[in-house]
Amino acid sequence: MTISLMQDIQFSLRQLRKAPAFTVTAVLTLALGIGATASMYSVVRDVLLAPLPYPEQDRLVGLAFTFPQQRPNNRLTGAGADFIEEHTRNFVSIGVSDGETTGESLSIGAGDAAHAFQVVGTHVSKGYFPTLAVRPALGRWFTADEDLPNGPKAVLLSDALWRRAFSSDSKIVGAAIRVNEDAYTVVGVMPALSLGASGGREAGKSSDADIWTPLQLGPKSPGYDGNNFQAIGRLKPGVSMAQAQQELDGLKWPYYKLFPGYLRWTIQPGVVHDFRLWPLQEVIVSETRTSLLTMLAAVIAVLLVACLNLGVMMTARASQRAREIALRTALGATRGSMLRLMMVESLLLALAGAAAGLVIAKFGTPLLYAASPLAIPHLQGTGLPIFTTLAIACVTTLLFGLLPALGVFRQDANRVLQVGTMGGSVSQIRLGKALMVGQVALAMVLLSTASLLLGTFLKLRAVPSGVLVERLTVAQVTLKGGPYAGTQHTERFIQKVIAGLAHYPGVQRVAAVNGLPLDRGLNSGAHPVEQPNLNDNMVEFRAITPGYFRTLGVSVLQGRDVADQDRAGVAPVAMVNEEAARRWWPGQSPLGHQVVMGGKGEIPMTIVGVVANTRSNSLAEEPQVMIYAPFAQLSDVVTKMINGWFPTTFALRTAGDVDVAAAIERAVSAADVDIPVAKIETMQAVIDHTVAGPSFFAWIAGGFAGFALLLTMIGLFGLLSYQVTQRTREIGVRLALGAQRTQVLAFVMRRGLVLLGTGLVVGGMVSVMVPRIVGSVLSDYVYMGGGTITQLLSSTSAALIAAALAMLAATLVASFLPAMRAAGIEPMEALRTE
Repeated sequence: MTISLMQDIQFSLRQLRKAPAFTVTAVLTLALGIGATASMYSVVRDVLLAPLPYPEQDRLVGLAFTFPQQRPNNRLTGAGADFIEEHTRNFVSIGVSDGETTGESLSIGAGDAAHAFQVVGTHVSKGYFPTLAVRPALGRWFTADEDLPNGPKAVLLSDALWRRAFSSDSKIVGAAIRVNEDAYTVVGVMPALSLGASGGREAGKSSDADIWTPLQLGPKSPGYDGNNFQAIGRLKPGVSMAQAQQELDGLKWPYYKLFPGYLRWTIQPGVVHDFRLWPLQEVIVSETRTSLLTMLAAVIAVLLVACLNLGVMMTARASQRAREIALRTALGATRGSMLRLMMVESLLLALAGAAAGLVIAKFGTPLLYAASPLAIPHLQGTGLPIFTTLAIACVTTLLFGLLPALGVFRQDANRVLQVGTMGGSVSQIRLGKALMVGQVALAMVLLSTASLLLGTFLKLRAVPSGVLVERLTVAQVTLKGGPYAGTQHTERFIQKVIAGLAHYPGVQRVAAVNGLPLDRGLNSGAHPVEQPNLNDNMVEFRAITPGYFRTLGVSVLQGRDVADQDRAGVAPVAMVNEEAARRWWPGQSPLGHQVVMGGKGEIPMTIVGVVANTRSNSLAEEPQVMIYAPFAQLSDVVTKMINGWFPTTFALRTAGDVDVAAAIERAVSAADVDIPVAKIETMQAVIDHTVAGPSFFAWIAGGFAGFALLLTMIGLFGLLSYQVTQRTREIGVRLALGAQRTQVLAFVMRRGLVLLGTGLVVGGMVSVMVPRIVGSVLSDYVYMGGGTITQLLSSTSAALIAAALAMLAATLVASFLPAMRAAGIEPMEALRTE
C-alpha cells in the first residue's frame, strides 16, 4: 500500500509537471482564495471566538442603561453607575470608566532638558482593574480616597510607556510626574497585557491607553447625567446572569423615582431605558461582529468562486484523461486504485495551495489589522489557523476536484476507447455548466456589492463639507489640567499661538476652534429666549476666535463676524448657521435675537451673524443647528468642560504648499513648553477619515469582486476552450456542409452568453439582499445623526446594472478567443484527426 501510494504521488507529480498551465493556475487560484479566507478567519477567531485574557472571564459582564432592542453595550449614566454599585448584591466588584481614550500631555525632565509629548489616557474607577482581576506588575491599584472627587492625583502607567519614557525604571513607583501640567504620583505599572474592556465605538481600544487616572465620579463630574460612562462587573460565584438581570430589572423604577428627569429622554413609544447586562465579550465585539461576519462571508464567497473555477478546470481535465483512465481500466486497474490516483493529485494541489495560502495569510492578517480603519478589538492573537486552513483546502479541493472525476468512472470504458475524443458525457457537460453558472452567480453578487459600496462611497465624497479644504492645515493641542481650567489662561495661550503663526512666511490666516467641522465638539441644549419650551433643542456648539470663518472659507451670510471687541466683560454675542435660522426663525432675520445655552441661569447671547452650513459630525448627516461663540466670552465652567473633553484646533490657510509643521511646533512651545502638539494634518485628511469605513469596505469588496471576475473569465475561457476541443469533429462537419464561420463564431459566443444569462438571473435574485447587508455594516461607521443608512446608499438597480455590464464584458472577452479558434477550424484537418 505504501509503495503504491508513493508511486501514485510520483506519477501525479509527473502529470502536474506535464500540465504547467493547469497546475500554476490551480495552485494560485487556491492560494489566493485560501489565503484570504485564512486571514479573515484569523481575525474572526481572535476577536469573536477567543476568550478574553482575564481570569474567570465568563463571569465578566457589561452593564448598560439602554433600550431593550439595542445591541450589547455597557453605556451608563454617572448616576446609573453610582446607583447600581450602591444597590446591587450580585457582583464581587463593579468598574467604571469614562469610555474613551483621550489625549493627555506628559512632561518629563526639568529646565532645558524638559520636554512634553502626547500620550493617550483614560479615567477608571478604583474597581475597574480589580473587576478585571488584572494586577499591576509594579505598585498597586487606585485606593478609595484617590477615587473620590478632588482626591489625590494618582496615575498608573502602561508597560509600553514605562519602558519607552522611563527606561523600565522600577523606582518610578512613588515618583511624581507631570500630566497636563499637574503633578501626579505614579502608583503602579500595569502588565503588558491587552486591557481592551471598553465598549461603544472604540470597543477594545482601551488597550491603547498609556496612562490611567482615577475617575473620581460624582454628581459634579462633566457629563454625569448623560450616557457618557462605561461599566463592567464581575459576578459573584454561584450567581447566574439571569439572576443578576432579575435584580437589575427590580432597580429600574426605583431609579426613575429617584431621577424622574431621565424619563424625558430615555423613553420611546411603549418602552423606556432598562438596566441590562451582557457577557463582556459580547459587549466588546458588538460593533464589529456584523462587519467581521459579513467580510468573512464575502471571503468565503470568493473561496467558493475559486473552488468552482477549480471544479470547471478539473471537469475539463478529467474528460481529457477519460481515454487514459479507460485504457488503465481495460488493462486491469481497479476503480479504487484509479480513484486513489485522482485523490492524490487533488491532495497535492490542495497542499500546495494551502501552503501558499498560509504564506499569504501570514502577511495578510497583520496588514488587515493595520489597514482597517475599524475599531477591531484585537484582544488575543493565537497564530495562523494552520489546521483549519489545511482542512479547508483538503475538503474544498477534494469536493470540487473529485466530483468531476467521478463522472469519468461512470462511463463505459469500451465506448470511450472506441469514440476517442468525441466529447465528454452528458453528465460531465451538465456538471461543467452548473459549476460555471454558480461561479457567475457568486461573482455577480460580489460585483453588485462592490458597485453598491463604491457608489455609496463616491456619493458620500461628493457631499460638500462646507469648508474650502485647499491649502488648509489643522493642528490640535490638548489643554487640560489646572492651568487651563479657566477662560483667561486658555484664551491667552490661544492668542500667543495665533500671533506666533500669523507672520510665518506663506501663512495667510490663522484661527482656533474647539471642534472642527466633521470632528468632535460640544453638543448641548439651547433655545431662543422667546421659545423656552422648544422640544428639539440639542445643538452643536463651537467656541471660535475672530477670523475663523474666513480661514475655513465659510461665508458670513448676514450680519458680522466675531470680532476682537467681543471680549470678556462685554455683552455676550453668538453666530448661528443657516439651519438654525431656518428652524428657529423661519421667514425672518435672526439678527438681534437671543439664544441661551445650557440650563437656567445662563446669560443669553445676542445673535450678530448668520453663516453658511457646515457638516458637524459626518458627511452623511444633514446640517445641524450650530451656535458659535467667542472663546474670550466663555465662562470658566464651560471652558473647563470643553478643555476636558475636546482638543483645541488651530486652522492655518496658506498661500501655497507650505510646510508649517515646524512653525506650529515652535509657536505652541513658545506659548507653553509643557503643551505638545497632538496632531498636524490637512483638512482633506480630516474629511478622508470620516469616510474611511465606507472607503475600506468599497476597496475590499472591489478587490474580492475583481478576483472573482478574473476567475470567472478564466473558468469560462477554459470551459469553452474544452468544449471547442471536444466538438472539433462536429464543427468540422458543420463547416464541410456549408456552415459559415460567422455562424460558428456566434454559436460559441452564444453558449457563453447563455451561461452568463442563467448565472446573472440567479445572482441577481440573491443580490436583492445586498443593500440590507451593506446598510447594516455601514451604519456602524457612518454617523447619520438620527437618519437611516438607506438615505445614503447608492441605487440598487444601478449597482445591479453595473455588475451585469461588467460580467457581460468579461464574458465577451472570455468567449471571443475560443469562438475565434472554433471559427478558424479547417474541416479536412478536423475530420482527419478523428
